[in-house]
Amino acid sequence: MKKVLLSILFLTLIAIPSSSFAAVKQAKKAAAKKVAAKKTAVKKAVKTVSSATVKAVQQALAKDGFFKGKVDGMIGPVTTNAVKAFQKKNGLKADGIIGPMTLKKLGVK
Repeated sequence: MKKVLLSILFLTLIAIPSSSFAAVKQAKKAAAKKVAAKKTAVKKAVKTVSSATVKAVQQALAKDGFFKGKVDGMIGPVTTNAVKAFQKKNGLKADGIIGPMTLKKLGVK
């Protein structure tokens, strides 16, 4: 009887850690899926801005003294920094993204 109880106890002790590892592994997979889903959602939330709109933004930023580069319709570091400076000065979230609030404040449609 003691041997049977010891065998059951031994098997139980072996089974508990392996199931715990499986639960941890499953939780890590779920967390990784959540992070991937968030990244996808963020990418979808940021709309693409046309070259013509970027040119208009660059011209407006240059007029206000924020942009000192070539008006080329491309978003590079000079444009991004100018947008951030404009956003900061105008009480917007200074993220460098040309979104609807930034366009509105700049007077660009």
